[in-house]
Amino acid sequence: MKFKKTTKIDASAEEVWAIFAHGFDNAHEWMASVPKSYGRENGNLFEGATSSGRVCELQADPSGLKASEQFLAYDEAAKTCTVRIDFVDAPKVFPVHYNSLDFAITVDADERSTTTWAFSSKLKPWAYVIWPVIRKGASVAVGQIGEELKHYVETGEPHPRKVKALEKAQVGKSG
Repeated sequence: MKFKKTTKIDASAEEVWAIFAHGFDNAHEWMASVPKSYGRENGNLFEGATSSGRVCELQADPSGLKASEQFLAYDEAAKTCTVRIDFVDAPKVFPVHYNSLDFAITVDADERSTTTWAFSSKLKPWAYVIWPVIRKGASVAVGQIGEELKHYVETGEPHPRKVKALEKAQVGKSG
């Protein structure tokens, strides 16, 4: 299962790369679907990288589903990387073995950045019967992550989706 998304960002490639790559461990600051993230030595520390990998908790419960992510390739000068995303503490019926993301930043004539998110999933055999639904959901999620990165880079503030997720988490803690 493969697809590609692009997002135009009104910022330099360096500004985008600083948040996506150099701030890799801090995805929780801007990704609405990530309540908590932290660095973990999951692989090689490439030249120029500030992290070899991270864990993104995908649920408020720390014992719940997590994405364990590592760089498989990283090019500081070209502003490209490949990230493998394995799932930890997933329910048995979770349809994905792992995901892979090829991320790149290019700059147009107006010095605006375009991020390219080339995404693929290795599905479990039984999941192929529902792959159109899985692909649709993954495509929407990757598109939203691109929007959230764009908003965070351009404004310095989390996307409204992230703000709403934070508010929902606070209500859950107090209620």
